[in-house]
Amino acid sequence: MSKQTAGTQIEKLLGLERKIVGVKFIFDKRDFDEETAPRVKYKMSYCSMVRMASEGKSFKADLDNFLCVGSAKALGLVKPDARAISGRIYYSFGIYDSLGTARNVQKDVTFLDHEATAVVVKPLDAFENRPDVVLMLVNPYQAMRVTQSYVYYRGTPKNIKIAANSGICSECTATPYDTNDLNVSLLCSNTRYAAKWHDHEMGIGLPY
Repeated sequence: MSKQTAGTQIEKLLGLERKIVGVKFIFDKRDFDEETAPRVKYKMSYCSMVRMASEGKSFKADLDNFLCVGSAKALGLVKPDARAISGRIYYSFGIYDSLGTARNVQKDVTFLDHEATAVVVKPLDAFENRPDVVLMLVNPYQAMRVTQSYVYYRGTPKNIKIAANSGICSECTATPYDTNDLNVSLLCSNTRYAAKWHDHEMGIGLPY
């Protein structure tokens, strides 16, 4: 079954409001230039790229196109600095009780270290070659059905990470790519504001 057929069938079977999104990492300039998806023309948050792909649009973006540095770190386009690794950035936002807690959370937030140069974000059925990660924006019932299907083939996910932080970039993209396993996300305040997800929506990321 082709990606086009599979993506469309899954969307219909689950009654998804949005298209399934595929993400592929790019590691050299030639592959970036050969990718047919249009380059983002201005700085945009990664989660907004995902939202627009869920509405049928396709993009390629390198570091110069990333509005959110945190997502660039999570996706491995730039290395995290000492302020990020130490938890000081998280602590400065006032979202954790102490620097120790912020550091502990930061250690569990996936930052890929593969030194990618760009990402391609498209609806799954727009990919000619296989993407690296698949993202789905779902309601709790749909999340249950996707998880049941995944467990049928792969067994229970062993690497669930939920911090309600870095929801689209780390929890839905970097973590499933890093662990080669399904991850569920309740999203985060930043992506809900930037991408304007509905209150009932949550995310699922899984390796293609």
